[in-house]
Amino acid sequence: MGTRDTRRSNRARRRCGAAIATAAIAASSACAPPPAPGQSYRVPADFGEAAVTAARDLFGPPPGANLADCTPTAAHPRPVVLAHGILGNMADNMGGLAPELANQGYCVYALTYGAAPGSIFGGIADIRRSSIDEFGPFVDGVLAATGARQVDVIGHSEGSVMPRWWMRYGDSVHPDGTPKVANMIGVAPVSNGDDLGGLATQMRSIPLFAGVLDELAKNGCGACEKLVAGSSFFRQLNTTAPQPGERFSGPAQPGVRYLMLASVWENFVVPYRSGFIDHPAVTNMTLQDACPIDEADHLAIAFDPVAYDLVSAFLDPTHPIPQRCVATQPVFWRVDQRDPSPR
Repeated sequence: MGTRDTRRSNRARRRCGAAIATAAIAASSACAPPPAPGQSYRVPADFGEAAVTAARDLFGPPPGANLADCTPTAAHPRPVVLAHGILGNMADNMGGLAPELANQGYCVYALTYGAAPGSIFGGIADIRRSSIDEFGPFVDGVLAATGARQVDVIGHSEGSVMPRWWMRYGDSVHPDGTPKVANMIGVAPVSNGDDLGGLATQMRSIPLFAGVLDELAKNGCGACEKLVAGSSFFRQLNTTAPQPGERFSGPAQPGVRYLMLASVWENFVVPYRSGFIDHPAVTNMTLQDACPIDEADHLAIAFDPVAYDLVSAFLDPTHPIPQRCVATQPVFWRVDQRDPSPR
């Protein structure tokens, strides 16, 4: 096939993907009816309540998301696209952010990506394929459905890096060069991979550990090895060296603002600072910078009022809202990654 035929085929696939995404948004909107006048969506108090709510429909969108008739307003002109983490889906992972942002007046959209047919466990397929084949077309579908020029993206865990692959290597800009993403926010980010407490390099050299990662990939979890620090995925995602097919070099797309929001009580990404990105376009912060008593961990951060307010302030810095400070508790075990007090 010649170059012209290849480009024509790629354009056709993108148009088809956008059409499918638009249809999916419309079809799923019935699962999340808009609230009655004067009412709002209930935002779950914690991870447990969110899980109970999600269990009612694990294949549908979270409350407030994927409404077919949502029209962006002058106050919030960009739709927000939510991306879940590994083994999650849009229902269970985004059940807090979706209603919170919808109540603020945003058009909110979410998808489940990287899942086997009929499975509720998303984010397990090869991240690169999920990014190009699912996320990119979904964004195009959101833009087509709303008439918006750009979206804001919020991703939890794996969702903080999957969109970044599309931004660097996919069809992520308009013909005039304007990025399709205005703001990219990572919540509990894994920007450089999970360093496994500093042991990732050593463990990769252990045949048993390397064999486990290979078996996981062979049996459907193509994302598992990719999320460990030092993987080829992260080398290509973050390198400043020019790469074939890229739209820009380095970890940040020109013209896009980034927020990487972590917790010092992070219990999956160790050290939590590996979620940060050293780049002028990136704001790196922890929940505890705003609220020292907050003890949210890797899962709880996605249902944390402190995180909600920091995300909202970043999305709309011209209209700051009061910052809450609550002692959100971890879902799992406590891992204290606080910096030691100076002596």
